[in-house]
Amino acid sequence: MKRIRAIAVAASTLALVAAAAAWNRPPSNGMVSGPVDAKSFGAMTFGPSNVLFVADNDADAVYALEIGDAAKPGAHIDMAGIDSKIAQALGTTADQIAIADMAVHPVSHNVYVTVTRGKGADAKPVLVRVTSDAAQPISVVSLDNIKHSLTKIDNAPAATGGARDPHRSTITDLAFVDGNLWIAGLSNEQFSSAFRRVAFPFTSAKEATTTLQIYHVSHRRSETQAPVMTFAPTKINGTLYMLAAYTCTPIVAFPATDLKNGQAVTGRTVAELGAGNQPADIISYTVAGKGYVLVANRTHPMMKLSSDEIGGAPALTTPDVVGVARTNVSAPGAVVQLADFDDQNVVVIQKGASGGFDLKTVAKSSF
Repeated sequence: MKRIRAIAVAASTLALVAAAAAWNRPPSNGMVSGPVDAKSFGAMTFGPSNVLFVADNDADAVYALEIGDAAKPGAHIDMAGIDSKIAQALGTTADQIAIADMAVHPVSHNVYVTVTRGKGADAKPVLVRVTSDAAQPISVVSLDNIKHSLTKIDNAPAATGGARDPHRSTITDLAFVDGNLWIAGLSNEQFSSAFRRVAFPFTSAKEATTTLQIYHVSHRRSETQAPVMTFAPTKINGTLYMLAAYTCTPIVAFPATDLKNGQAVTGRTVAELGAGNQPADIISYTVAGKGYVLVANRTHPMMKLSSDEIGGAPALTTPDVVGVARTNVSAPGAVVQLADFDDQNVVVIQKGASGGFDLKTVAKSSF
């Protein structure tokens, strides 16, 4: 009987160990639950399912956060005074916050905004959710216990003195394509302008880095130091391009297949949108079977370009040539944030009549 009891106890113990192992199995996408102690929040993009990638430039890192919004109809979101209302939700005033980026959840169509609250040493990163729910249109996403993972940038540009040079941004924009997170910014390579690519879920493997060269029409020279400010993965005639917008304001096409690890690649400058300007966002979309690219600008109007024309455009290699035709679709500098909302609409943050900023959903067919 003792032998039988011993066998039974052993079997019971093995069952408990197996149950515990099953209970403690690693969560999906390699994420763990716990607090996120980010130093800063900047560019962001949604990836598979409920995963939001957010850049932390001060830490030379990207967080993957699980944002479990419930599916619901994609109701339009329109909110006047978005900056003041976010500030109110954070217990401060509009002059004490800075909006860094905006992204739309692919399932719920809630709008997420990265915000810095405060200035200088007191500045804190915040992630804000904006919804069409009148009862709670704005809420702060708690980072105290959230599923997340992290990838560090291995070849970040060096800090200058005790603080990072604000012009040497490790991460300027993010996009997710075919299982990979694409990261634009600067590196510590000889050609410091770079695209990085890292597979998700994140592992210990290093990111692939391609350094970039472009011909800058306004500057009348080839450049390897200027960072991509914003970019959009875009398929044109079956070829995947990274369409990149730079300050002052060349639009450059990079075939994704050319962007291999350790390579230095020269992009094809296809348009010059004008000097004295910084691009805010770029997206690609389709209306009535035709592809377009939309570029929001800090100083110039928001502009629409034809994807087909970009696909066949020759490289610009001399000054004072504007390249692919463009159509102005906003007042100069009116749109400061732009994101794809759904198949028919985009969402923008634009300057309002009262001097603040408004969030609006706009039909793509209206451009």
